[in-house]
Amino acid sequence: MKKRAHHAARPQTRGSSPGWQDVAEWYDDLVGERGSEYHQHVVIPRTLRLLEVASGARVLDVACGQGVLCRALAQAGARVTGIDAAPALIEAARRRNRSDRLAIDYRVGDARKLDVETATFDAAVCILAIQNIAPLSPVWEGCRRALVPGGKLVVVLMHPCFRIPRVSAWGWDERGGAQYRRVDEYLSSSRAEIQIHPGSDPAQTTPTFHRPLQAYVNTLGSAGLAIDRLEEWPSHKTSPEGPRKRALDKSRKEIPMFLALRARNFA
Repeated sequence: MKKRAHHAARPQTRGSSPGWQDVAEWYDDLVGERGSEYHQHVVIPRTLRLLEVASGARVLDVACGQGVLCRALAQAGARVTGIDAAPALIEAARRRNRSDRLAIDYRVGDARKLDVETATFDAAVCILAIQNIAPLSPVWEGCRRALVPGGKLVVVLMHPCFRIPRVSAWGWDERGGAQYRRVDEYLSSSRAEIQIHPGSDPAQTTPTFHRPLQAYVNTLGSAGLAIDRLEEWPSHKTSPEGPRKRALDKSRKEIPMFLALRARNFA
């Protein structure tokens, strides 16, 4: 996802990249009450399934943005705490919460320096933001400290094998009549600047970080979190009628857009 905000992702604002603070109103309007179509059709329902949250469970949403997942969790009966580094996004989340009257505790904070109660949360989640946060290890370590023994962490990101900024793209094989995903680099970690609000201010960017899958697996393990589930989610979209529809739909189905990892605190 991009990565551009149009594809439902939303990087967490950090001190070196204040742009999301500046475009919070635009982003809140873009995502809305229930999220983008990717949120609604893919990310939120499948994240809730992986979390397996019981009514009354305490859940921590890391880099929560304007609270789209927090609201879905609260509506499912969870007691939710949402943290984001952008004060304007937290205020947008609180505004929506005042109308919804959901029991959500929103806080301004850095995902890499989580200031929450230790061993309190039954689950933690970070959707569509971790690829815009560096380094990884402090995030995982903070989540592990926050989780009760056996607690779950679910992380959803743009698939790092196929969605790599600047070095991956769709291509069309005329001879074979097939759409394919071109990947020029994968194992090398990299950083790229992406436009926050395409078409508005080209100078307003935020960093996105590519890491190979092993970076996520190994840093989670080093932080004391053991992966017990990995899922790869394709786009829900289908192509309009036309000579390439069958091939385009097959590529969407076979080449996943998102990667979801679930890990448990077994420390």
